[in-house]
Amino acid sequence: MKKSFLVLCLLISMFIISCGKSGNDGKSAAFNIEAEPTSLDPQVLTDISGFMVTNMTYEPLVRLNEKNEVVPAGAESWTKSEDGKVWTFKIRQGMKWSNGDPVTGKDYFNGIKRGIDPKTRSEYSILTFYIENAENFNNGTIKDFGQVGVKLKDDYTLEFTLSKPAPFFIKTLIMPVYFPVNEKALATNGEAYATAADKSIYNGPFIMEEWEHNSKVVMKKNPNYWNAQNIKLDTLTAAIVADFDAATNFFENKELDLTRISVEKMESYKGKPELHTVPDGRVYYFGFNRSHPVLKNIKIRQALSLAIDRKQLVDSVLNGVGLPASGVVALGNAGEKGDFRKEAGDLFAQFSNTTPKQLFDEGLKELNITPAQVKLKLTVDEKGTGKKEAEFYQAQWKEKLGIDVEVEVLTTKERIARAKAGEFDIVRYGWGPDYADPMTYLEIFHSKAKDINFAKYSNPEYDKLIDLAKVNQDNKTRMDAMKKAEKLLSDDFTYSALYYQVGVYLINPNLKGVVLRSVGDSVDFYSAYITK
Repeated sequence: MKKSFLVLCLLISMFIISCGKSGNDGKSAAFNIEAEPTSLDPQVLTDISGFMVTNMTYEPLVRLNEKNEVVPAGAESWTKSEDGKVWTFKIRQGMKWSNGDPVTGKDYFNGIKRGIDPKTRSEYSILTFYIENAENFNNGTIKDFGQVGVKLKDDYTLEFTLSKPAPFFIKTLIMPVYFPVNEKALATNGEAYATAADKSIYNGPFIMEEWEHNSKVVMKKNPNYWNAQNIKLDTLTAAIVADFDAATNFFENKELDLTRISVEKMESYKGKPELHTVPDGRVYYFGFNRSHPVLKNIKIRQALSLAIDRKQLVDSVLNGVGLPASGVVALGNAGEKGDFRKEAGDLFAQFSNTTPKQLFDEGLKELNITPAQVKLKLTVDEKGTGKKEAEFYQAQWKEKLGIDVEVEVLTTKERIARAKAGEFDIVRYGWGPDYADPMTYLEIFHSKAKDINFAKYSNPEYDKLIDLAKVNQDNKTRMDAMKKAEKLLSDDFTYSALYYQVGVYLINPNLKGVVLRSVGDSVDFYSAYITK
């Protein structure tokens, strides 16, 4: 205990020395992104840490306002054809990159082309597949990008032609795969592009000044930004603090202006202006590696999932801050007439009369093995409640199935890398919505979703339903297809939802204008400022 306390004190002191007091001049703020970004290359990144930084350093075609409405950003206006297939964007004139180069439609074209190019290996290229021939170019069926429905009509006009109408296409444009790329910066830095603060140039409200890996990202206001007069902060520091107790200490020591905190710490802040709780749309789930000789059996996967008392998980481990999951699509997404989750129902209810032990024993019999031969490892990350949850899952499996499951605790970056490489037995994973539609949860399990579908779920019927829901204009047809698809996914138990996260934040009462949202960038500092 003394050793742990000493380490914590040393960590705190190092953070103080490196960051200084937050917001002390009224024009700087520090917030916690919790984990080292997997990348800060817009077309390559996949995690929320990277999104929170790049959303401040690059200018997308559109942004979300405080009401989560799509508003002009890099594009000052747009039109949609009557058939819903052709979208034409007028790029804002007068924008500049941080090196002084003009930002034109060519930069947005370059970024989108790079995101679709199979050489980039962008996991988020799937979001571009609404565009005519984008998928065919990405999978190598066609080689000529001129056949893809992205056209630069002139220096400041960009046109998208979709293969079929997609009502929510505009909402996907907030994602980094659509961010602009400066050809000069890309050519100059080559393979090192966006691997360090000085290996890219920026056209967003902030310029990345420093990226101290596993410690912090420091951003300075971009004087060349087209809307610089409305950006109130001069410095924005994204700290990387995985331990929520340490982050709370930083907040109390005025080293952070905003951080998520542990549910235990929440009790001491109840009734205080610093505390904010926000349903953030994030779902946590198990991914089971079906290539494992034990986990290839569906009854074993069912038993491992159903052995977890999700209500007890929320009540005892998360201190009531969260909601037990009943499917991969979280609450808060519009369905046919009401909330999609409520309409789709509890997908685990069908197993209410089946005991996990019964399923487990049946699975063992089918595999012709004994419980002693079941050797499994659960992989979680060090961030947030990961370790505490792992202890709970271990105890549940021991109590209800009579097996000991090993736990492996990794950094978030390593956990993601292991999952993508298929180097796991069971992994706890999380997904937050990129746009406001149930599709944002379901398309990642399509067989063509590449590394995002890390457990390699593959079902032609599921794919067919998702493909239909992506393009059909009738809301009832879309929602029915997605409900059927979600049930197929749930019944297979390659992935199994655990809970829906509620974000618990501490925010400096003097920090105003920050938007906390469940879609896209979960913490948005675009309009933020510090009051005295």
